[in-house]
Amino acid sequence: MNLRFGLLAAAALGLSAFGVSTPAAAQAYGSAAFGTYRDCTAAGAGVCDGSTLDQVIVGSAISGGTSSTSNTTLTLTGQTIVNLFNQTVTLPNDPTASVTGLVSFGASDLPVLNASSASGASERMGINAFGYQSYTNTGSVATPFQISGDLHIDSFDGTDGGTLPGGAIATSYLAVWDPSIITDLGTPDAQTLFDSVFLAGCGQSGVLSAVNGGGNLVNGVTSPSPTISTTTGSCSGSTETAGPLMLAPGQTVLVVAGLQLLTNRGGDIDALHTFSTEFTPDAGVDVAELRSGESILGVPEPASWAMLIVGFFGLGSLIRRRNAALAV
Repeated sequence: MNLRFGLLAAAALGLSAFGVSTPAAAQAYGSAAFGTYRDCTAAGAGVCDGSTLDQVIVGSAISGGTSSTSNTTLTLTGQTIVNLFNQTVTLPNDPTASVTGLVSFGASDLPVLNASSASGASERMGINAFGYQSYTNTGSVATPFQISGDLHIDSFDGTDGGTLPGGAIATSYLAVWDPSIITDLGTPDAQTLFDSVFLAGCGQSGVLSAVNGGGNLVNGVTSPSPTISTTTGSCSGSTETAGPLMLAPGQTVLVVAGLQLLTNRGGDIDALHTFSTEFTPDAGVDVAELRSGESILGVPEPASWAMLIVGFFGLGSLIRRRNAALAV
């Protein structure tokens, strides 16, 4: 009986250490990558910005959701897909037009976004991607909390006069959200996530800080491979101010990175190397006291390893005593 109890206790310690128990709803990560195609034929040589009914989204592809990474590709090669209106459509046979989007989690479990977009002569292609990751302050004192990101554009082609007559636009986005912005949605799929919170900014419920960075890329004006840097600030109502948040002991927040690449009428842009994020080096963030939702679901943290080892030693000691009793 003692041996059986010891086995159960050690197993419980092991499962607890590896995070098998369901994490709190606030401790989560997720993503959405949404590719779109608009037909610009009806616009003639005019603006193709999606603002009129003859430029609605004709084809789309989306992936992701809660506790999920994303990998989305939409290519105009005559394939048949189901669009946003739940209609089955056949896309044009234009191998020059495509979008890709990939959301993963890198250093410190922070979001990493890769994307590219290329359009044909009469098309508008877009890729919209974001990923979020939770962090909890496990320390006993408040810590500054600030995120920075660098979007590196490998290449782009086309001109842009603000209306995309034939060019590319890139926008990078960082934010810190209250977990309620996700948990209030229940268990959202990729489309619900995108429709509800993509590029959410200060003044929207559940947003603690947000900074939109990036802008229009104009061929011949920016460098051939520009890097766009972005850093979170704090929200005061709908106003963004510089400086980190102060994360209280036990408080959980969501770090969010977003990326939008738009091209039309022959434009293309490549950001496959990538939009990467980090804790702002000079902000004084106590990274050692932060626990991410991804880590809870994956590799045990040092404290969890210690619990597991203690459980194994306890089990070994119990088995040795049991064997000694049987030998007598």
